[in-house]
Amino acid sequence: MNSLPAIDYQSLSSESAAEQLEELAELYSEVYAGPPYAWGSEHARLFRERFEVQRQQEGYRLITAREHGHLVAFGFGVMLQPTTPWWRNLVAPLPEEITAECPGRTWALVELLVRAPWRRQHVAETIHDMLLTSRPEERATLTVLPAATPAVAAYRKWGWYKVGEKRNPLPGTPVFAVMVKNLRLE
Repeated sequence: MNSLPAIDYQSLSSESAAEQLEELAELYSEVYAGPPYAWGSEHARLFRERFEVQRQQEGYRLITAREHGHLVAFGFGVMLQPTTPWWRNLVAPLPEEITAECPGRTWALVELLVRAPWRRQHVAETIHDMLLTSRPEERATLTVLPAATPAVAAYRKWGWYKVGEKRNPLPGTPVFAVMVKNLRLE
């Protein structure tokens, strides 16, 4: 008998996401307040500002996970545009075949967050798979803090590979690994 509680996964429209912004921001603040991040209110404020723009971008998709109506996880991303700043602030230059963007080439997984009690229960993997299934882009990209070793290990297991490193344009931020996953079968 399966004793794990049922998790309800939903894909939310941009409008529905806007209505749930405070709840999403609360989970964001909770997850990133702990190690290895220890991010404070400035990051939460920036999350809200960026989210309001990102949820209106092409290719936007958000998946939430709830248990008994309580938000336990979410993930979202957007399609990168040719003018994207995604490939800026790299620690070392990358070849143009990696950084050149054209419409529909790359989908960026912006956030994938799970509250601590629901980790290691395949919640992140389910959201990850729901976000990437049937994406029309040829690849996806994300950034991850190398000190977040469980996240790095999960991404590698799910087929992501590191292509470089970058520093996000926030004061005092650490260096992040930039990872890519091919979405089309070779």
